[in-house]
Amino acid sequence: MRLRWFIQVALAVLLVGLLVACGLNKPTAQPTTAPQPAPGATAPATQSFEPWPETPPPMASLSKLWGPYLAEREWGNPREAVGGDGWGMTYELAKNTRYQAGEDGIAGWTDLEETVCFAFGFWDEQQRYVTERLFGFSNAQGKYGETVLEQRVFWENTPTHSYARYEYFYPFDKPNFDVEITYAKRDNQTAIVQVSVKATQAGVLHVLPTAWFRPPLRSGLRNDGSVQHLADDTFDLAYNGGHWLVKTATAPTSWQISTNATGRKDDFDQALVRDKKLANAGDGNRAAWDLALTLQAGETRTLHLALANAPDAEQARAHADAALAQFDSIISTRRQEADALYRNQVSEHKEVYRYALMNLLANKMYYQYNGSYEKNWEGKVDLHDVLLVPDKWEFPWPAMWDACFQANVATLADIEQAKHDLLVYLSPRWQTITGHVPNVEWGLTDETPPLFAWAAWEVYKADGDKAFLTEIFPRLELHYQYCRRALDMDNDHLYKGGFMGMDNVPRPSGADVEQADTSGWMALFAQRLSGIAQELGGTAKASQYQAEYATTVEKINAELWNEQDGFYYDRDRDGQLRIKSYSGLIPLIAGVPDAARVQRILAHLSNPDEFWSDQGVRSLSKDDKLYEPGYSTSGWKNSNWRGPVWIPINYLLVQTLSKQDPALAEKLRQNLVTTVEREWQARHHFYEYYQAETGEGLGADHQTGWTALVANLIRERWGR
Repeated sequence: MRLRWFIQVALAVLLVGLLVACGLNKPTAQPTTAPQPAPGATAPATQSFEPWPETPPPMASLSKLWGPYLAEREWGNPREAVGGDGWGMTYELAKNTRYQAGEDGIAGWTDLEETVCFAFGFWDEQQRYVTERLFGFSNAQGKYGETVLEQRVFWENTPTHSYARYEYFYPFDKPNFDVEITYAKRDNQTAIVQVSVKATQAGVLHVLPTAWFRPPLRSGLRNDGSVQHLADDTFDLAYNGGHWLVKTATAPTSWQISTNATGRKDDFDQALVRDKKLANAGDGNRAAWDLALTLQAGETRTLHLALANAPDAEQARAHADAALAQFDSIISTRRQEADALYRNQVSEHKEVYRYALMNLLANKMYYQYNGSYEKNWEGKVDLHDVLLVPDKWEFPWPAMWDACFQANVATLADIEQAKHDLLVYLSPRWQTITGHVPNVEWGLTDETPPLFAWAAWEVYKADGDKAFLTEIFPRLELHYQYCRRALDMDNDHLYKGGFMGMDNVPRPSGADVEQADTSGWMALFAQRLSGIAQELGGTAKASQYQAEYATTVEKINAELWNEQDGFYYDRDRDGQLRIKSYSGLIPLIAGVPDAARVQRILAHLSNPDEFWSDQGVRSLSKDDKLYEPGYSTSGWKNSNWRGPVWIPINYLLVQTLSKQDPALAEKLRQNLVTTVEREWQARHHFYEYYQAETGEGLGADHQTGWTALVANLIRERWGR
């Protein structure tokens, strides 16, 4: 099947080349081994353009070719801070430095291969620069580490991104303008954009719709795309597969074309701040209009634009004109479709349920990394795809246990995306030949909980797609064997893996370290592999992994259980580290303790002086001297696991308690939903973690990567 697919693709590419009729179209479901453009080249197409549809197709039939896949930030990540401190790269430095890979912007829009990019800049004639990307503090500048200071809200978003609404408040320090940016697809190749600006005080706002080509992965490689100024209201981005055209229905004050290949990307900022207008000239691969709005207090102004992709400029212009003529109808239809989405799936907590799923979909991002910026990894990974990420500002890269939780949420929002992501991470494009699945760019050799088998089973339960389970199973086995070797070097069925994603939880050090959480995660891994093997008819393998599970359970109970305290602890050669944290609760999640041990653990978990709070289960017992319910005051300030409530662990605890103590499980579920819902209603964000005493949202403020699990908590209890 795979060979036949490759032959078909090769023939299609040959035919397209002969006809010179290629375009950007890709199928809705991306094959994990799809051919990719060479680094530095503008993405070629593998299919010809489809005929212009007479009427807008329904939402569900649209492709995912275009969407909000542009990062909110790229500055500060390891690829952009080679040999330096990425966390310490300031906004002022980053805004003028050409990126090595990837692009970012405010309310961005791009295609599946990030060939062309579109986003907005803003200037009120008061700030010292044009804001073209979100303003934030570096790790060293922020009181609690890295912080985004811009206020923005992600509203509706659909699986095909037929309708995507984003609200932005400018400027960040004293917002005077409420800007609502809405994308609505007319069809697979054409979209309209509405920008609604409301002023709270009289003033001028320059809105800069900006379109550009992603620069090459490596400096020195040529980018074949160029921008043409066809008319005052039209930019044509001509690439080697067609023409992507941007048209404005509002006459611009000025325009400019520049290039981002010179090492700087602040030409528009320089022109507008210095000369109070763009240059009305230029050439290159980056273009912007200045749409200057003078508003009175309370006044609202609206801008209309169209984005059209076609084989030639004339067709693209015709499609853009047609879309603008149908503007009100298109936006009304797509809004109605989005408003109906996910609405009747639950009987309670409807708003936070819907927006958790839609915010998850807004966290899709084009991600590109080939390992070339770390010598030990060059040639070992080659990932370039649109993926769900934890969030597109603080975490514009994959994180593996986040990805597993995201896949579970995506079963409710877009199950094909859930499968796609898991199959990408467990493919030769990311998983190494050793079986290791690199965790995050900051530590490709580091480990987080190996939850892929758990996630694959959750996805399979959602629709029973046995082909998916069959395809992913060998890669899961490869990952398990790697973990057996790398995390259990003394081959005693007890494991250690460092912080395992819990950045500042206390850990033992020295010789013969074994961890309760890592050992529990590996027990769960073996248990899920056994269940998957059984489902696929592999009785022998099911027995093999069940035996692995039983051995690990026996060892955890023998060496990591503390009979005096009634809890599981990490240990080293000198004994157990008697700190009650999430680490000791993971064996409970993995089904390790017998009935008597379960009751003793639940006594700690349900005790308000230890783990239990009205917000959820604390990450560290309240009676521990290291307990900090909110931001930490020392080390790892912006990622504290010494007290706050983290939704992913709590979600797994609810799953577990549903079998052990259903009443306690439901009480915990209600506390978690209430905590997340209260913060969503107050501030319209899904936070990385929550203050254990007050429920205040902390850390990254759009991390629906795993906090969107609130949707699963709601659906499992109040689903219709």
